[in-house]
Formats: sequence, C-alpha cells, structure tokens
Amino acid sequence: MYTIKVLTHGMNVGSNQARLGLSSVILLQGEQNILVDVGHFGRRILLVESLEKEGLKTEDISSIILTHSHWDHCQNVDLFPNAKLYVHQKEIEYANNPRNNDWATPKYFNKTIENHNLSIITQETEIEPGIQIIETPGHTRGHISVVVSTNDGNTVIAGDSLTDAFSLQRGTPGLIFWSKKEASESVEKIRKIASVVYPGHDRPFAIKPNGEIEYKEGPTSVTFTGGFENSESGFSTTLNLEKTRVPWVHEEA
Repeated sequence: MYTIKVLTHGMNVGSNQARLGLSSVILLQGEQNILVDVGHFGRRILLVESLEKEGLKTEDISSIILTHSHWDHCQNVDLFPNAKLYVHQKEIEYANNPRNNDWATPKYFNKTIENHNLSIITQETEIEPGIQIIETPGHTRGHISVVVSTNDGNTVIAGDSLTDAFSLQRGTPGLIFWSKKEASESVEKIRKIASVVYPGHDRPFAIKPNGEIEYKEGPTSVTFTGGFENSESGFSTTLNLEKTRVPWVHEEA
C-alpha cells in the first residue's frame, strides 16, 4: 500500500503584483516513487529539499502524474529524467491552442513534456495496484485526479478540480477555465468517493460522514520577505492564509 506525503503545500495566496501559484506536490511511496504534479520554478529548491528529507534524489522518481497543464503545476518536470509522465490526451490537445485570456496555460507546455517518456491518458485507468487516475474535467479540459486506496478509504489527490476545501461548499473549484458544468460534476464525483482530499491550493482535509470537513496538518500562514536574504535592510511579514474565495470563471466556460 502506498503512503502519501506532501512535498510542497498548496496555498491560496496572491498579491497585487503577482500570482504566486503555490500548488501542492504530493509524493506517493510504495513499489514506485510517484509524484502528483511538480510545481513551478519558484518552488524548485523547496521541492528538491523536500525530496532529500525523504531520502530521495530527483533521479529516484519513477512516475509523474500531471493533473493539468497550468504553469504552477507543471514547470519542474525537467528535474526528473527517469520519470514516466502521465498526461490526459485532451489536456495536450487544448494546450496547443488555449482559449484567449487563459493566462494559466503556457503555450510551451507540450515542449516541456515532449522529451519525456509519455503515457497519454484517454480513459480512467489503474497505473499501480491501489492507484487510479480518474477524469475530473472542468477546471481545464483534460484535468485528471488520483485515487489512492488506503486503510482509511479512498484518498483523492484532486489537483485543481478541488482547489480548496471550500470547493465542496461552492460546488466548483476556485478557478474555472473550461466548463462550469463539468467542474461542478467533478466536484460531486470526488465528494462521493473520497474520505480524504489533497486539494491543489489548500491543506489536506477529511470529509466526515455528515459532510463537514476536518483539516489535517499543514501551514496556516505564509511569510513574505523583502530585500536579499543576507540584507540587513530587508523586511519580513507573516500573514494568515485566506479562508474563502469567490470563484473566477472564464467567460467561455
């Protein structure tokens, strides 16, 4: 049975100067070392350091499941030369010609993945005993999530089909680039099968029998710094993480 560890925590934070894109990167350890998403360049050092804490090098990762093509989830694939890469066919097709005003899908996505050992997903499939890839479109056209069988039931690594715990209350993720209808259906699909959810931009949480959520361990604040690391003239401030969010929906979704 696979164990589940968070390498980089998803956080729902931004600023008036930049979208920070702090997404979850999850390690599944068993017969193989599998990553779900890889984050963006800004978390590159943190990702490598987190792997080292688990006694792993980037070369030890055997497979990567990319939930979708957005920049904050996919940029670090080049760190993992030995990894098979799982991506949905519809996501590859969409990334070739993303919608206007889709600021999250880089047109270089397919260039990013083309030199890897690709396993293109066209339907729901079990890639290892107890690890299933399911289709959860809506946030993007070919979004996928991962269902892991555990002693506590099904754990779903949801990517941005559930951006945060409040996706269950809203009935949609916090951002929708493809289809409101499909996004809502994917939330309900996960709600029906999951005991625990690892969302794309929030702490992991359990779903109680009465439908309430119970957060698991994870950061509840983030620290921002100014100036270079060794500068005595810099500053540091710590902020509590945002709890709720009004969803953003693409005009064509």
